[in-house]
This record gives sequence, structure tokens and C-alpha cells, in this order.
Amino acid sequence: MVAGMWKVMMTALMTICGLASIAGAQASKPVFRTGVDVNYALNLEAKGKRYATAAGAPGDVFQMLANAGADSMRVRLWTGDEGMNGLTYATETARRAQAVGLKPYLVIFLSDNWADMVKQPVPAIWKDLDEPATLAAVEVYADRVTRHFTDAGIKVDFYEIGNEIDFGICGVFEEEWPKRVSRAYMETRIWSRMVPILSAAQKGVRKSQPDAKFMLHLAQWADPDYCIAFWEYMLTNGVAVDLPGLSYFPTSAKTGENGLATFEKHIATVATALKCPVTIVEHGYPSSPNFTGQFADWNKPIDGYSLDETGQAKWLKDFLTATRANEHVNGVYYWSPEWTDNTMWDAFALFDANGNARPALTSFRR
Repeated sequence: MVAGMWKVMMTALMTICGLASIAGAQASKPVFRTGVDVNYALNLEAKGKRYATAAGAPGDVFQMLANAGADSMRVRLWTGDEGMNGLTYATETARRAQAVGLKPYLVIFLSDNWADMVKQPVPAIWKDLDEPATLAAVEVYADRVTRHFTDAGIKVDFYEIGNEIDFGICGVFEEEWPKRVSRAYMETRIWSRMVPILSAAQKGVRKSQPDAKFMLHLAQWADPDYCIAFWEYMLTNGVAVDLPGLSYFPTSAKTGENGLATFEKHIATVATALKCPVTIVEHGYPSSPNFTGQFADWNKPIDGYSLDETGQAKWLKDFLTATRANEHVNGVYYWSPEWTDNTMWDAFALFDANGNARPALTSFRR
């Protein structure tokens, strides 16, 4: 029994990243993706938002990001066909990105609204279903949307199932922090219930794309041991983890604990344990210390980087230079560089309130 379980664990660890062996995983680094998450653009354009270069020349925001040096795009998909981030909206977002050379990947939220580290609501249409019916619905849904994007001519790079799923997905979620940090509790009460949901989604995607690659995305970059335990549990239980993904917003952490040295140390720990490079799914740096809302306390500067447009540009340039050279990182995606109609995120955007590019847009260049 023990020998059998050990064999299963070793097989799972050796097949992460879709590679046949640990030696193969370390042999070469995949092509680095310089990505963006531009999912507010269509909504803002409908409201009259226009984008321009720093000199004021108007342009398409997707094209401007591609011209600046981005090559990939993270596409957000909520359940439901209509409305923001619904199937119709997400398809057009992916189409706009692909048309200018931004390679899209799809985030299948398994939620009809925001789902992240602090909440994972089940879609309203599934809330009264029992577990077998929910799993069947997830599989059918994943199959349907995968076929839809293929039929629409969208070549999806890979699939992220859920968003920041550290503590749950699709209504299976732990609210209490003391229980969250107990791995024994999480394994038996939460992770074990996540496995069939993730497996159902991956099975649905593979019905039309048998060779699809999958990301599982966590928020806790500063707790590599938790992340490793999560991904290893999923692998051991048959969930594919071709790309481990993390969020990294350095100004959200305490000064001294948020810089590139600490980041690179934690990423090396994860990548070494998994024998696989990590993708930074969300990142960003503010151009001002003054903003309100949910992220109001994400204003803790990193040593050497001021909280202004100059500091934002310098941080992004240095971060991209460091990650492109780091064997443990295979891509990074700047979160919502275009979102400029909400004081909660204006400071992090790479365009100002008038839609003009900030200096940091030039930092994408290699």
C-alpha cells in the first residue's frame, strides 16, 4: 500500500509541465511569455474611454500593448453567455487580442462573478445541484466553452481552471483563516472536494482538446510551502498542473518582505520542488500611494522604487529583466493595465485617467 502510493506520487511529480521526466523539465526553459490581462477594455470603450500614447496619439489599447512588447493575453471567463466577462464578451476580448498578436489563454472561473483568494461563489444556475449533478454541469460547461472558442477561431494557449484557488473553487471554500492554514484540515475538507471539480473541468476541456495544458493559480506567493503542498496534493490525486501560477503584488506586503530578492527566493523554492518553472499570473506596481477601495493598503513601497510614475516604470523594467533571466519563471502577466475608471486601480494602470500611456508602458521592451 505504502509502496503503491509512493509510486503514484513520483509519477505525478515527474509528469508536471507535461514532461516525461524530471531531467527533461530541467533541460530547457520554455519560451517566456510577456503577458497582460486586459479584460476591462471592451467595457471601457463602450463607455467612451479612448487610449493614446504618452504624446497623445490615439490608438487601440491591445495594439499599443503589443507594440510595447507584450505577446500574450489572459482572458477572463465567467459562466453565462452575456454580460461583462460572459462568453460573448470574453470571445470578443480574445479575438481582439489574437488579432494583434497577443496569444490568449483562458481563465475558466467556474463562477458567474468575481472569484479569488477571499471568495469562490458557485454560479447561481448550479447552486441547487447536488455534487454529482454539479460535476456533470462543470464538465459539460468546460466542453462547451472550449468548443466555442475553437469554433470562433481562437487558438487558446492553455487553460486556467479557477482563479486564486488557494482555499477553494466553485462554492467549495473555507472562510476561516485558522482552518485555511491547517494543511491536514484543507486536505481532508477542502482540497479533497476540489479534486473532482478540477478533474471534471479538465475532462470537459480535453473532450475537444485532448492535448490541452492546464494552470492552477494561487495567490500566496509568500508562502511557498503551502503552494507546494497544494500542487503536490492535486498531482497525486490526478489533477493536471502543467503550469503552476502565482499572483505577485509586491506593495501589498510589509516593507522588507516584498522585494525581488524575496520573490526570487520563494519562486526558486517552488520551482525546485516541482521541477518546473512558475508563471506569474498577476502582477502590478502603483504609480501613486494614494488610492482607495479594496486595495487601499497596497501602498507599501519597495526599497529603491518610489510610488510614482517613475518608480512604476523602473520597477516594471527591473521585474521583467529579472524574470526573463530567471530559469524558474516562464512568463508574467500585468493585471489590468487599462483599468482607469475606478480609483481602486487607477494607480496601478499603465494609462492615466485620460487614457494616455504612462512611462511604464515602455518597460515591456526587451
